[in-house]
Amino acid sequence: MFTVEQVLDDLRDGALLFLTAYAGKPPVPVGVATARVLDDDGYRDFIAPMPSGTLPAAPPSADGRRIGRLNSLAVTAPMRGRGLGRALTAHRTEWLGERCTEAYTISWLHNQEGRSEGLFRALGWQPVAILHDYWLQATTTGDQSCPQCGRPCHCPGLLLRLPIPCPTC
Repeated sequence: MFTVEQVLDDLRDGALLFLTAYAGKPPVPVGVATARVLDDDGYRDFIAPMPSGTLPAAPPSADGRRIGRLNSLAVTAPMRGRGLGRALTAHRTEWLGERCTEAYTISWLHNQEGRSEGLFRALGWQPVAILHDYWLQATTTGDQSCPQCGRPCHCPGLLLRLPIPCPTC
């Protein structure tokens, strides 16, 4: 994933947003969410599992694009269904819209309740493509595991794009 040094550098540079929600007394974490502006290497890693041509192969630096990505979101079971995930996602969407020329996320298409696809669409994200076996390599060679199908993961993902208006248009 990322080293502590990379995370700290990205936080200092404004390329990473890391949100934590707390509740109770004493406060305990009940939700976390991240978003990031991708550098060339991060963009290559993001598109590597995608079929060729899904997104441009040229890195963002080739033509001055600033590409953002919604990353992880987790909300503790007792806090689910209360709007916390929506609030964290809305904040991350706004943050990316202020910093990027385009932004993407992938919604895990599983058969369980709580799929993120509807939330993303409600916040303005638009479907681009269904990605079959997007997490296959990560769950085969890495230490990640799918909660639905284990290792390897064969769940599809829905690639979504956030339309970001041109600031000078």
